Amino acid sequence: MRRVSSGAFASSVLHTELNAFSAQDRGFVTDLLYGTLRHYRYLDACLAPHLKRPDKLPDDVYDALRLGAFELLIRGTPRRAVTNEWVGTVKKKYGRLSGLVNAVLRKLEPRQDLPPPIKLSVPDDLFADWQSLFAKEAEAVAAAMLEPEPLWLTSYHPDAAILLEGEGCRVTAGPLQDTLAVQPSRPLAELEAFKRGWIQPQNPSSTVPARLLASERGERVLDLASGNGIKAAQFAHAGAKVMSVELESKKLERAEKNLKRLGLQTESLAHDLRNVPDLEPAMKVLLDAPCSGTGTLRGHPEIKQRFNQKALESLAILQAELLTTAAAQTASGGTLVYAICALTSAESLEVVEQFLENQPDFSLKPFELALPHKKTPYGSFILPLEGLDGFFISRFKRV
Repeated sequence: MRRVSSGAFASSVLHTELNAFSAQDRGFVTDLLYGTLRHYRYLDACLAPHLKRPDKLPDDVYDALRLGAFELLIRGTPRRAVTNEWVGTVKKKYGRLSGLVNAVLRKLEPRQDLPPPIKLSVPDDLFADWQSLFAKEAEAVAAAMLEPEPLWLTSYHPDAAILLEGEGCRVTAGPLQDTLAVQPSRPLAELEAFKRGWIQPQNPSSTVPARLLASERGERVLDLASGNGIKAAQFAHAGAKVMSVELESKKLERAEKNLKRLGLQTESLAHDLRNVPDLEPAMKVLLDAPCSGTGTLRGHPEIKQRFNQKALESLAILQAELLTTAAAQTASGGTLVYAICALTSAESLEVVEQFLENQPDFSLKPFELALPHKKTPYGSFILPLEGLDGFFISRFKRV
């Protein structure tokens, strides 16, 4: 909790720390951290009536109260067990403050008098934006991202599910072809299916942009802002000739290592896409742009605490610049897909509206989605329901 509050991502912290725990405790610690971060705003509101000067509490003590409140109010752990454990934990370092923890946790009760943004632990500005975008579905979107998700995998081998089940995993078919929902029997990297390169961790929503580009064997594809190369792997698996362009060399190195595990190859270029690279335009171009990540709050709940309008405005400016570059890299008659794992109007509708005004040779190319979604005049939102990540996607044709 302290490391996440200092700027780290929960997933990264857990990756470095969980090896010290048993399999059972790994699950408990993961649920405790993610759950508390997901419900952070609601838990603080429940604690507030019992704390006269919360700003004077040591950070560790306040976090202990939040963690205890999550167990008590959300998970329904018996009050005696919750109180005893967190009083004992705080007492080891903070002595008399354990009495405060004891008093608060013994009195703490859920609150029903809270407005939706606090009850659902979403920043006010973001929730208001969701209401404008999704109307009555805004609360369902927020509530869905408070719940855990399965381990989503993309299958790159017809026998991947059989091998996973043979290793003791519980496997369910996902909502799209070659997607799997898995309850792993042990850490992912230890599974034989992972070692053989038969599976790739990937939310089904994340597979959609590459599916919409519909690359064919031997076809040249530009994957712009390619990140860790997850979508490049989809193109390469389909037989396309992929050029990945990414600002950060370390991400390209991670992508290359992962592609090698999968038995796939792509070309790559480190380049700042605010400037047009010296590459031949392609008939198929994907821009999966850097974004606020507000469609991934289930898996990255700490984003809610860091959300602010100024950063959002800067991201929208960057996305517009990158989309202009992507347009320059799209050949005449070609297809361009713009995707973000974000659910804000500034990064979606406003960026696309501006793009179409400035690029008269591009027009929207309609598409259908097999996932829960919301259509708009400028593209579609994949809704983060049933364990899915939220995405916004537009597809263009260069006339």
